[in-house]
Amino acid sequence: MPISRTEPGHAARDARFRRSLSSLAAHDRRRFLLAMGGGAAGLAFALQLPATAAFAADRGRAAFDYPFRMGVASGDPTTDSVVLWTRLAPEPLAPLAGMVPGLAVEVKWQVATDEGFRRVVASGSEEAVAEYAYSVHADVRGLRPGTAYWYRFSAGGHLSEPARTRTAPAAGTMPAMRYAFASCMNYRAGYFQTMADIGAHELDMVFFLGDYLYEYPVQQINPGRQIPAGLPAELAVETTTLDQYRLRYALYNSQPEVIAAHRHVPWAVMWDDHEVWDDYQATTEAQLLRQAAAYRAFWEHMPLRLPQRPSGPDARLYRRLRWGGLAQFDMADARQYRSAALTPNTIPDSPARRDPARSILGDAQERWLRDGLTATPARWNIVPQGVLMALTNTASSTTAAPTYSAHNWDGYRASQQRLFDAVRAARTGGDLKNFVVLTGDVHCGYVSELPSDLDVPESAPLGVEFTSLSITSAQDFNPAANEARQVRRRVNPQMKWADLHCGYVITDLTADRMKVYYKGVDKVTSPDDPVYTLKKFAVENGDPHIHSA
Repeated sequence: MPISRTEPGHAARDARFRRSLSSLAAHDRRRFLLAMGGGAAGLAFALQLPATAAFAADRGRAAFDYPFRMGVASGDPTTDSVVLWTRLAPEPLAPLAGMVPGLAVEVKWQVATDEGFRRVVASGSEEAVAEYAYSVHADVRGLRPGTAYWYRFSAGGHLSEPARTRTAPAAGTMPAMRYAFASCMNYRAGYFQTMADIGAHELDMVFFLGDYLYEYPVQQINPGRQIPAGLPAELAVETTTLDQYRLRYALYNSQPEVIAAHRHVPWAVMWDDHEVWDDYQATTEAQLLRQAAAYRAFWEHMPLRLPQRPSGPDARLYRRLRWGGLAQFDMADARQYRSAALTPNTIPDSPARRDPARSILGDAQERWLRDGLTATPARWNIVPQGVLMALTNTASSTTAAPTYSAHNWDGYRASQQRLFDAVRAARTGGDLKNFVVLTGDVHCGYVSELPSDLDVPESAPLGVEFTSLSITSAQDFNPAANEARQVRRRVNPQMKWADLHCGYVITDLTADRMKVYYKGVDKVTSPDDPVYTLKKFAVENGDPHIHSA
């Protein structure tokens, strides 16, 4: 199959970006190239730039080895701010990642308009403490809208690699946007070359839509990646405690492909279920304690602000981001507040499925989402969230009685209907131009139109949904399993495509058009198997239909 890492019109831009990745230090370059199996030959790397004297003044007083082995990250950009993240981890898989218990460490940060940090525009420091696993979340304010910045950290006499981020454009402006979205990154299922591919493109944002890690024991599966010898025994059990969740994040975040995917683009993250446990709904004290531990570890390892820090088993992760007047992103949490799922996992239509008292978002979040659709006009209203929203009949044939997943939006028909009614009313009133849903969870690239009448799948669409491929969870591409997914497509006339490759999605967004590229890999069990473009789609402004591009 032909390899296409970039699309026409973006080749020069991405080539310039790969040339700009010139500051990865030599030891990380070797690790990255080994992980890529030579597949990163197109990237040009050079040695780290020297530190400014003032920022490196504490060099020589190191109380620990190089601590930035989980890399650095940024997230949730606004017009004047961005959150910067790192975790001090001299030995990521050692207890407390190799840090001394009880130590309080000053971590300095700088933001500049140039990679050499000759034009520093903001600086400060945060205290990293054991209570939060020596993680750092610096909320940098006072930046300029629509501007690319470089940032870095310093701690214990060590300097992190420089990384790049950007702020959102000013309100009312409509500059083009290029973003990626992905989900379902299972370490034992395969290698992360698709994450490295995300890092090889010049993007404005990355949306990760859940299952950033898996709670299952890290052990050899078939097919899967070769599990290296010598991993801590705590990785070989299912995660239930705070220390175990922290260790699991340390394993994932120390992978060079993951570091590369974070390093030059701000992320916006939403969890699904495996960050806690499969289809979790805590009802006992032990389960609530496990949920609290999982939530705490998630926040510690993600570029999130202080308002997202959990309080026990509660955390408000739903939030709103804007990209000028072009797009509003309503990050929706479809796990934490849902009513108890119906049983079994696949259900027929029933009064219980349509019970208006049941909600997948919870009452407060439902109101927040519905009311926010038209509060501040945007050309594109986009909802990144965790589980399949499109009406999806799971029956095995067109003649069988319809069945639905109890754990997706279909299992909460009243919530689904209330949101669709709000979208239809806003479209009719002219306050909402385009409604798009970005989804993770199902390991399959479903592309669907959202019918205006849920009882009539063929009714005129009111929006579209693009579901991400999985980073590794679908494992190596299996033609027979993929053909079974085509039955799902034939049973659902509003579903335009279904594919079981591993991969992710890139979207080019302008005021007039959304163009969507599905990027896939055939074998995640081979770290150098290439990533290529599987399929392209387009959605035109004002037209809620999906077209091949």
